[in-house]
Amino acid sequence: MPDRVHRVVAATGVTSAATTTALGELAALRKSLGLELLMTAEEAARHDDPVALGYEIVDEAALRTADVCVVFGGDGTILRALGRLLGSGVPTLGLNYGNVGFLAALPREGWAGGLATMLAGDNRVVELLTVDVHVNGRVLTAVNDVILSRVAPRHVLQLQYEVAGVTVGTMFCDGLIVASPTGSSAYSLSCGGPIVEWDAGVLVLNFIAPHSLGFRPVILRPDHAISARNVSPLQEAEVVVDGEPAGRLCCGDEVRIVAGSQRARLMVQSEGSFYQNVEAKLFDRRDAR
Repeated sequence: MPDRVHRVVAATGVTSAATTTALGELAALRKSLGLELLMTAEEAARHDDPVALGYEIVDEAALRTADVCVVFGGDGTILRALGRLLGSGVPTLGLNYGNVGFLAALPREGWAGGLATMLAGDNRVVELLTVDVHVNGRVLTAVNDVILSRVAPRHVLQLQYEVAGVTVGTMFCDGLIVASPTGSSAYSLSCGGPIVEWDAGVLVLNFIAPHSLGFRPVILRPDHAISARNVSPLQEAEVVVDGEPAGRLCCGDEVRIVAGSQRARLMVQSEGSFYQNVEAKLFDRRDAR
């Protein structure tokens, strides 16, 4: 069983009365759980005097020495915390203050008891494969996915792609997605891709609106690199890394996408979090049981 957690950094999604209340509720647990509560200056600026509640304002270096990052937010906020803490070893624990909350370990209602149990050591940390993209002389890392998306709405993209050094073909499409197992349940899923268990060591190659009756999403080995070249005569492709624009590809430009060398660390409950989340939050069949 993991050691008891002491140094907890708190983060929130969209600032609201609900997340402000949650920060106060966490602060009320500080003494009984023996917690040292941390918060970045950026986060603190969004709330009314968190220092008075018992939060210590810390810099980025101190943030990366915490025992866990507790996020009151949705999947996007949890995802940003996972990305920010890459390489630190600090796991992220999500409390669902968003919509779907697929990555969240605990629900919004009645989270205090579950959080106390998890912080006392009843948890496990899942190591999540990431995705690296080499674009315009830079290497950027995604926890969820790397996307090549068309810029102008009136013209389709033409993307020539290869896998493991073998040219597969050219696809007319609205874009390309290379997703990690974590990202398989995001944009790729909405484009007909498979759901992949969080700690599987694979990537998913998928297209957005492919002009093809034959293409199906492909599961790739982590040591197989994907190269994609924009061969569109009229259309630029925007490179998007975990939802953030990272550059554009003109005609003839190319990116290389590989499994990342770093792992994101997601703290979940000890038993069954992934499959319970799939059933409850993606299939939404809880009332049928």
